[in-house]
Amino acid sequence: MASLIAGLIREMSIDVMVIPVHPMKYLDVIRRESGNNCKFIFHHHSCPLWEVENRISVKLHAARTSGSWLKTLECYLLSIPKERLFKSYTRRFSRIYRRTYAAADRYLVLCEEYRGQIERIVKASPADSKVRALTNPYINWSAPELHKRKEVLYVGRLSYADKRVDRLLRIWSLVEADFPDWELKVVGDGRERWNLEKEAAGLGLHRVRFCGHSTRVEEHYATAAILCLTSSFEGWGLVLVEAQAAGVVPIAFGCSGGVRRIVGSDRSTGILIEPFDEKGYAEELAALMRDEGLRSAMQPAMIAKTSEYSLENTGRMWDRMLGELTGE
Repeated sequence: MASLIAGLIREMSIDVMVIPVHPMKYLDVIRRESGNNCKFIFHHHSCPLWEVENRISVKLHAARTSGSWLKTLECYLLSIPKERLFKSYTRRFSRIYRRTYAAADRYLVLCEEYRGQIERIVKASPADSKVRALTNPYINWSAPELHKRKEVLYVGRLSYADKRVDRLLRIWSLVEADFPDWELKVVGDGRERWNLEKEAAGLGLHRVRFCGHSTRVEEHYATAAILCLTSSFEGWGLVLVEAQAAGVVPIAFGCSGGVRRIVGSDRSTGILIEPFDEKGYAEELAALMRDEGLRSAMQPAMIAKTSEYSLENTGRMWDRMLGELTGE
């Protein structure tokens, strides 16, 4: 496969090849066999070392849902200590990062907060680093509807390791009874949907609506007052930007540099919660639900902030980076 890709690069005279999300195992081979004309850009599309948390969460969740206490015990006694004590997963993925960095001409990350982290992992000097920060762009749909209904919204994939919507259900169980005219809408689909619906029923929740996948997600942003994100890790969290642009107040665990960058720390463009304090999250959510004036007052700053991530700004960043790389 590496030789095939290298042949296509030569045949099509490709000048720049962007490799998104997952590093190519044989990038060094592709680079060598394709010649010296093509430039290779690896786009690291999540937070640094997200694979470690993902690997542990997947193993633990699989053990718990298997119904086997032996598998769960094995996970707690072997898999988790292997990482916590010996950094076995961290070392494995750090080696992959270093190999990718060595083979690439540029190594892109989603925000400046990740740049230093990656440089430390790959042992690159900031003075001559190949790491660059380029945020994901946001394309505005239309002028936002600022008069909101009493809706709390989740938008995203229903998966366990990263999104952890189960946390949101537990948080909602702490506030639902105090807000009988509010509803939680879960927009999205995935393997965890059945488990989440079962958990909602087990918690006795009455005003949670699983809306499924939507191709018109802007219609949900138009009516919702608050967006909740309860992820264990997020590279960028574009739903947070989409919510801000629509005048929907985001509240999220500060699980990564990308989330902290978007939401902000001064409470003018969203609310950050210490990971993973569900009680504290519920208290802040309840305060937002009670205070319509506060939510309205935050809307102008939120909408203004999203201009930082415009397609034009991101395009200029790409132009500069490509010009620097190719000399054009």
